[in-house]
Amino acid sequence: MIDRIIIDNFATIQHLSFDPGEGLNIITGETGAGKSVLVTAISTVLGDRADTSMVRTGSDRALIQIAGEKNGEDVIISREILASGKTVSKINGEMTTLAQIRRFCSDWVDIHGQYDNQQILDPDNHIHITDSFHSEILQPELDKMAALYEEYSTAKREYEGLLRSEAEALRQQDFYRFEYNFIKNLRLHPGEDDELREQLSIARNSARISSSVHSAYDLLHESDMSVLAALNRVSDELTNVRSYSEKISSLAERAQNAYYELEDISDGLRELTDSFNYSDEDLDSISERLAVIEDAVRKYRRSVEEILDYQKELEQKLELIENFDDEKKRLHDIVRRRQDILEDQAAHVSELRHIIAARLESAMIKELKDLEFSNSEFRVNIEKADETGPLGYDKVEFLISTNPGEPLMPLIRIASGGEISRIMLAFKHIIGDSDKVSTMIFDEIDTGISGRTALVVGRKMREIAEHHQIIAVTHLPQIAAYGEDNFLITKSLEDEKSRTDIQHLDAEGKIGMVATLFSGSSDSESALEAAKELIAGTVKTLV
Repeated sequence: MIDRIIIDNFATIQHLSFDPGEGLNIITGETGAGKSVLVTAISTVLGDRADTSMVRTGSDRALIQIAGEKNGEDVIISREILASGKTVSKINGEMTTLAQIRRFCSDWVDIHGQYDNQQILDPDNHIHITDSFHSEILQPELDKMAALYEEYSTAKREYEGLLRSEAEALRQQDFYRFEYNFIKNLRLHPGEDDELREQLSIARNSARISSSVHSAYDLLHESDMSVLAALNRVSDELTNVRSYSEKISSLAERAQNAYYELEDISDGLRELTDSFNYSDEDLDSISERLAVIEDAVRKYRRSVEEILDYQKELEQKLELIENFDDEKKRLHDIVRRRQDILEDQAAHVSELRHIIAARLESAMIKELKDLEFSNSEFRVNIEKADETGPLGYDKVEFLISTNPGEPLMPLIRIASGGEISRIMLAFKHIIGDSDKVSTMIFDEIDTGISGRTALVVGRKMREIAEHHQIIAVTHLPQIAAYGEDNFLITKSLEDEKSRTDIQHLDAEGKIGMVATLFSGSSDSESALEAAKELIAGTVKTLV
């Protein structure tokens, strides 16, 4: 529920703060006093569109804050609108997006205005309203239905994609095979071009390399005063005297290790002396092979490794084309199996939905009778649609007859705004028992009703307030009289600027407010008496 609402520099509101009660909160005021501005501000902080026109003239920013409790935890939601056009939304001090605000508030606060009656008139919404009645029965099956529909849709998209690609793939088959065979015949292996370049460089300089290798080997091993012979003598001399000094011993060991290392180098040079014998034919062969590879790299504009990956890709495409019939059958079988499972679940959902619809019909007929719809009929009409969707295959539409002898007709055929408002309230009362939304805000939904009907609407709001916090903006005394907490919005002129304020009314203030709604003035004795009598009467109806 909402514990406090604070509004600063929003439209005509310079500063406004009030604490709604837990039950039925009634807000009244003269036409143009700012009731709609208040509701707009609340809607804005809960995620509605905002623009710079909402910032009070002369201010650089507007700020709306709502503090309350959701699921046992304290919550503060704020929306700052800058005159520059930027807006900032926060939940418990952390910046967030409007989409996250809307999701967070969707099961916390519900705002319903007179124009929102269009929601219950739209048949597309009727299936959602029906499913929300005793949702604990249907929701788990709807969740399963949605998951099965996604699995079916995924399989169907894959199958249809395969069919779309089949004709194109068949046209490309010869090209794929030519490309695959061309690359296959190249007999490439990763890094081959780099290896060939190295071989070509060695072949072109083989004489120089061979001469240097021979010279190095001779210096190490074959000359009269070879490096190995000299190093061997150094090692022997140091070994003879190593016992006299640790340092000499260390140097003797290093000399010995150096000897063995150079001996390994010498063996390696000896092996290399026979490996640099390249003929002109060898050089031509390497050059030709490298040219073939470089031509392929230029043709495909890919590296050798990427060309090999392309070959694998072509191979997979060719395999798919050659096995299209098998793949089509496999995917078609998957689609059919998932469709069968989906249809079974849709039938189960439809069966439960018919049961819930029957309960909703009974509950609505009772509610409509309480709301002065004598001898009314209400039906949840369910028909099977041509296709199955994530909600099943049911098409749902509400039908109603508000007068004896009249046939059942779609809700949208109802002409009276007062009737629509009462029907909406009946839905709120019924669905509200299973609705998780803790706070409901009604913005002048009493349009088009008066007299006894208004009393019934007020009583119904008070009944809803037993399970939900209600904030209702009204201009009818019959509804205001039912308020547990009553607030009066006033507008005054200060420094040539409009100023909107809100006042919590005590018992005497409530009587004066109801009297004003009766006669336009709280000074009329007859209006005051009527207000007292009306308030007393509302108490009796609730006992």
